[in-house]
Amino acid sequence: MTNVDAAVLDWYQVKFKDNSKNEYWYNNKWNKITKRIEVINVLGQKPVYDTVIYTHHGPVVYDNISQKPKGDHENIPVGDALRWIAHDESDEFMTFYLLNRGKNYDDYRKALTYYTAPAQNFIFASNDKDIAITPNGKIPLKFKDQGKFVMDGSDPTNDWQGWIPYDQNPTVKNPPRGFVSSANQSSTDQAYPYYINWRFELYDRGKRINDRLKVMQNATIDSIRLMQMDNYSMRAQDILPAMLWYIDTSKLHPDQLKAFQIVKKWDKHFAANSVGASIFNAWWLKFNAMLWDEFKDDKVLLNIPSFDRTEKLLLTEPNSKWFDITGTPEKETCTDVLMQSFNAAINELQKSYGDPGDKWEWGNVKDTHINHLANLPGFGTGHFYAGGTGAVINALRGGNGPSWRMVVQMGPQVKGYGVFPGGESGNPGSFFYEDMFTTWRDGQLNELLFLQSSDEKSDRIKSTLTLNK
Repeated sequence: MTNVDAAVLDWYQVKFKDNSKNEYWYNNKWNKITKRIEVINVLGQKPVYDTVIYTHHGPVVYDNISQKPKGDHENIPVGDALRWIAHDESDEFMTFYLLNRGKNYDDYRKALTYYTAPAQNFIFASNDKDIAITPNGKIPLKFKDQGKFVMDGSDPTNDWQGWIPYDQNPTVKNPPRGFVSSANQSSTDQAYPYYINWRFELYDRGKRINDRLKVMQNATIDSIRLMQMDNYSMRAQDILPAMLWYIDTSKLHPDQLKAFQIVKKWDKHFAANSVGASIFNAWWLKFNAMLWDEFKDDKVLLNIPSFDRTEKLLLTEPNSKWFDITGTPEKETCTDVLMQSFNAAINELQKSYGDPGDKWEWGNVKDTHINHLANLPGFGTGHFYAGGTGAVINALRGGNGPSWRMVVQMGPQVKGYGVFPGGESGNPGSFFYEDMFTTWRDGQLNELLFLQSSDEKSDRIKSTLTLNK
């Protein structure tokens, strides 16, 4: 399963009749709100009581807002109501109960009918040589881009208009290409008639996975294991040649020129020992920040456009007005922003790690760590030397990444291999506290214990616990 990222949470601004907030304006009339008292028990203290206001959209999460209409001196109380699929009754447990007992594709499809949220890509494989993927959940019927911004809660046309029929959730079984895949990218192409969301994860990982699977012949456990550790950057493949083209090397000082030659020869892999990866990453982030300087506002929180939009601007709109940096009297061009961002990136790397050399290796520059679940100091792994980044298959960045890697081999005797980045014990004094960490870090897998029946014997079973009714 991977996340679909379907748009199942929307905000509606509602207008109240007065400060009592007992009625709100909807469909050209005043409607009664409902109230629910939440009791929050606090250890050693008196309970805290919170009265939550509900409209037909859902709970009013922000209700201390007011707006002053034109020509009127009285503030009108308004609030933001939340419509969220997770507030609806659902039975996801039945989905997993049936999946854990399913025997074939039909059982898989039946199990998915019980699933509501959050929408997931359910990937299926069986010894019947069937494969499938279904982005599945209870997904609202919405017009394009609905919910991208806070909507007028008084207008019924902004309400959800039902649900995408379950049998029309996008799905594919046994495609001609011979594989299915998902890396949180868009689930469909433009021909799909329903709206799922306006944003998804970047295409990079999904594209690289598909490229590798297309050419993979006679795949083995190791074929997939090695692919999980793939550090090749589709982003660098797409845009680095264009970025390099704009640089006037005659204007670079010796250290900048040395860095330019390194990134020019870079193989586009975010390997731990790669200096080119560090230069490209720093340059790309500086370029992106300089490009969208208009979105830096101390008074209003604005989302910077996506990396995909930055790529498109660089590759297809080099004369765009967005390249002008608003804080300077000059009118900057694409060339100017790329030159300035390259210089700034090299200066920053030099300031932090000295002259270009081994200290610039990606594994040193990249802050890779695994914290304790409660962020207790000293209880995590600390910084460790590793490759990967968010936009490659090995999506390891900072303290976030592939926490569970698994490969399953179908056949008469099913075999599974997996690892997670830690150990089996929550006791930091135990040998087992992080005994699987190095296995995970190095991209290795352990064979999993997969019993065919409850009475099957295995020398890997150390003890048993029998629960009686």
